[in-house]
Order: sequence, then structure tokens, then C-alpha cells
Amino acid sequence: MLWIHGGAFMRGSSGTEMYGPDYLIQKDIVLVTFNYRIGAFGFLSFESKELGIPGNGGLKDQHVAICWVRDNIARFGGDPDNITLFGESAGGCSVHYHMVSDRSKRLFQRAIVMSGCTLNNWSTLPRRGMGERLAKALGWNGQGGESEALKVLLAAPAEDITTFQDQLLTANELENRILFAFGPVVEPYVTATTFIPKSPLQMCREAWSNEIDILIGGNSEEGLFCLSTIKENPSIMDNLKDFEYLVPLELELERSSQTCHEYGQRLKKYYYGDTNPSFENRNGYLTLMTDKLFWHGLHRTICSRISAKKEAKTFAYRFAVDSETYNHYRIYFCDRNVRGTAHADDLSYLFKNVFSPVPAPDSFEHRTMRTMVELFTNFATSGTPNGGIVGSIWEPVGEKMGVYKCLNINNDGLSYITLPEADRMKLWDSLYKQEQLY
Repeated sequence: MLWIHGGAFMRGSSGTEMYGPDYLIQKDIVLVTFNYRIGAFGFLSFESKELGIPGNGGLKDQHVAICWVRDNIARFGGDPDNITLFGESAGGCSVHYHMVSDRSKRLFQRAIVMSGCTLNNWSTLPRRGMGERLAKALGWNGQGGESEALKVLLAAPAEDITTFQDQLLTANELENRILFAFGPVVEPYVTATTFIPKSPLQMCREAWSNEIDILIGGNSEEGLFCLSTIKENPSIMDNLKDFEYLVPLELELERSSQTCHEYGQRLKKYYYGDTNPSFENRNGYLTLMTDKLFWHGLHRTICSRISAKKEAKTFAYRFAVDSETYNHYRIYFCDRNVRGTAHADDLSYLFKNVFSPVPAPDSFEHRTMRTMVELFTNFATSGTPNGGIVGSIWEPVGEKMGVYKCLNINNDGLSYITLPEADRMKLWDSLYKQEQLY
């Protein structure tokens, strides 16, 4: 099992502070984690072919790590013909990029995509000259084009780059929910090592991985991760206007257009009815962000695999465990006084971390940890998540488009149910033309 850590492509590492292997390695698997370049160091992209920096260096680092595992894991007791790639958030998105990029074709046999995929609207950054903008922040005078900007970057202390790369987004970009300055891009020219040659949607349609089995899903209240931002700046809620800035950028609508206005009103009506959004009335916004930033992309990915009409299995899940003490992301990074299952709360049930000791053996948190480990390692070792303590409850998504079922994981245990977000997914589907969806 080969883990790719998250962190918005801008931060994070695979260190044992967050990703202790203790739970997973009790099973008959070999766990591999690794680091890759992040931020400007991993995702700087220049248009000029002469500079040789088309972008996606961080993804290419990951590719090298996967190749290394394939070539060497037998020496560590692993099976090079049974590699499961898994990751969460930007790590889940990375897993999906390896699933759709021909560069990683057949390097692994199964995948687990957690809370992030290439069809999330943050998965691919628009080309906005971030390299030159970073150079200007570091003192470049703006003359001489990309080659002169690169000279400034090469001469700058690494600490300055990491400081200024977090200060590049404009108010308009933040308003449009662009989340970070450096991340995956469609590369401006094709070379032998190109990783993303065209839009993720096109890549999904042709993906080699439509022929391998996957697990894919997310958390029930992913959007809670936005709570800290609106607590620091409550005016965000007052400035939502008619929600036109929450309409997906990939629809390529002018924000001032009548269509964008109508779509924004549709979102506002669905999530707020006749009430007005405010900080006190924030749950509608947080639910909307759950869907906009995470669930709709995951939903489109599931539908894309169904439409491919291959025999490979797609197991969909929804993690909705709400612990007062063990949902560490919500407690430490959102608000310990709110409830729900925030983005990254599932990680504490797969990996040991520094936030708290192992849950008591008679607790539902401990049962959840054992269940999650069982589901994931069953899938990695035998190709099905069923068996062992979990029984045989989880079925793959069927061949019919539309509403589908998922494994729901909550405080009471496991149930196989229609995706609770199904109606919300229909709303977001309705904003897209059919050829834009999957």
C-alpha cells in the first residue's frame, strides 16, 4: 500500500506525526510513504519551452516513487504485482492523476481515492503567471520575461519562497474560491515526461485505470474546513451576493452574465431558501462548499467510470463518523465546539497521530479504526473490501447512471445505502452541459 499525503499541494509531509503506520501494519501489508516537492518547488510552471519547467514536478516525483516501489518492493516482502495507491485530499487527487495519466500506466493494480480527485474544481490551476508573480514578490522588476523571473527565483532563499508563495492570490481569485497558488497544471507543451497534457475531463474519458478496481469517497461534512476562514473573516458571508462567484469556473461563464446570475440564484435558493446567508446562518454555505469542492467532483468521477462501461469495480463510500474526541481535524483546525465529519477527519482512523492516544478498545472510535483498516487492507490484499470483521455488505456501483449506493460509515457501524447527497449532486449536474460532466 503506497500512501500519498495531502496538503493542498502547498504543505504537508508523510511524517509519522500525522501518518503513523501502527494500525495498518498490523495487517499483512507493506506500507510505503514518501515525500514530494510541494508549492513553488513542486509546481512552478513556465510557458517557455527553453526553460524546461512545464510544471507538475511534484506529480513527477510521485511517479518516480511509484516506479521505485515497483522495482524494489519485493526486497521488503512486498508484491510488485499487487500495489495499491491511496491518498487523501491533494493526495487523493494525486492518486487520481496517476490513474488518468499514461505516464503511470500499469504501475499499480488498485487505487483508493479519498476526498480529492482530478474533477474537483481545485485539481487543476488556471495558468495565471504564478512564477512571474512570485518573482515580483521577491523583488523582480518585471523586465526580461520568464527567463529573468527564473533567475530571481533561483537566487532567492528557500524560506522567502515559502513565505511569499502564500501571499500571491488576489482578492478576486479568493472570491472565486481558488485555494492555492501552486498546484497541478495542464502543461504548456508536450515532452517525453509530460504528466498532464490536456484537461482532466478528457483524460478521465480515456483513462487506462477504467480497467482497475477502486474505492472512492469522502466525508459527510467536508466543507467544515472552511469554517476557520469565515471565522477569521465573517465578511465573506456578507459578500456572497447572488452566489455567482460560487458557480464553477470550469463552466467558463462571465460572472456578470445572465446565465451565471441564474445559476448563482439556483444555488442560493437550494442551500438557503428564502433566508439570507450570514455567519450565524453559515451551515448552508459550509454544505455548499462540501459539494462544490469535494462531493461533486467525486460524483462525476464515479459517473465517468460507469460511462466507460468497463468491468472494473467502483466501490463508493461515505465517512460520517462524528466523535467528540477523535475527529482531530475538526477539533484542532475547525472548532472543537461544532459537530460533524470534517475534511481529513477520516485520517485519524487509518493512521496513528500525535493528537491523542489510541481510542479505548470498547469505544466506537476503536471499532471504526479497526473497520477502516480492515476495509482498506482487504481491498489491497484481495481486491474486495469485504470479509473479516466487516462481513460482505459493500457492493460496487452498478452499471446504471443516476442514483447509486455507497457504504455509509458512521457511529453505529456500516450500512449500504443510497448516497445521501444524491439530490444535491443532481443540482450541480444541472449546471453543466452533458459534454462537460463526464
